[in-house]
Amino acid sequence: MRYLETGLWADVRQLPAALQDTVDAAHGVAEAAGVLRGAQRIVATGNGAAYYVAHALWLAGLELGGPPLVALPCGIVAREGFAWQPGDAVLAVSSSGEFRDVVEIAQRSGARPCVAITANADSALAAASDAVVLQQVHSQRAVTHTQALAGAYACGLAVMGGDLEGVVEAAAEAVTEAETWAASLSGLGSPPAAIAVGGGAAWAAALELALMLKEISRIPAEGVETREGATSAMFGLDRGHLMVSLDPDGDPLGDEAVRLCAAAGATTLRFPPAARADARLAPITTLPAAAALAAELALAAGHDVDSPAWTDAYYETARSAT
Repeated sequence: MRYLETGLWADVRQLPAALQDTVDAAHGVAEAAGVLRGAQRIVATGNGAAYYVAHALWLAGLELGGPPLVALPCGIVAREGFAWQPGDAVLAVSSSGEFRDVVEIAQRSGARPCVAITANADSALAAASDAVVLQQVHSQRAVTHTQALAGAYACGLAVMGGDLEGVVEAAAEAVTEAETWAASLSGLGSPPAAIAVGGGAAWAAALELALMLKEISRIPAEGVETREGATSAMFGLDRGHLMVSLDPDGDPLGDEAVRLCAAAGATTLRFPPAARADARLAPITTLPAAAALAAELALAAGHDVDSPAWTDAYYETARSAT
């Protein structure tokens, strides 16, 4: 299991401790909740993993109540034609606080309330926001976000009034379970394509797994909701392709998706169950297994897990000039 020697996995092993510090500090949570309390609509936005945090918060909000929340990629919200509504507020997610489009959205918010979730209190995003919820990132040896994603989602749930009881213990258990699970992986080779499926908040986790397969393993991948996995996403599968289910054994829709994708010729995997965790915590509890799988596939194909070839091009287009 060569992935155990990567910076990515060192980051994952420190994830529970970073999450503990984030939850304990609750830095800016009360202030942010106050800023958003009177909103008629919350527009949650970010890019990549940060957008998937927003997506997960939208899914969690369907159960938590509160002001309506819509999750959109920052590339849409930053466009001049985006139709803001009276009473809108912005929830902007960026661990660096320097992602170009997210910073521009905050800087152009005017009288529109803006809350930032970031790991950088001195960032351009923090400076442009009315309230800042600060997450803790102990290390980022790899380009891929792990501690940042988990901390940002925990911060967002806290602002929305979600229950974080047991989240740190669930994250620690997920790291241990992922190492045991990954030891059983063999013979996957280098799949030419993959899909990841999950229901509820695990849909956002499936999006993140697909991103990891693309950015770390360099495998074209799609993340979809479970029912889509059993229908439209299944259409393109063939022998040698990979399908990963984030739904627990016994979930009827998850079981059906696995069966149909296997019948299409795909190799199917299921993530280890997070039996003690609230299902809304799936974006956190599935993250270790996602990182382990993506790293193992990357190493098998000869890719650099911690510093992929696309890194410089990404930062050239992503970072703000301010």
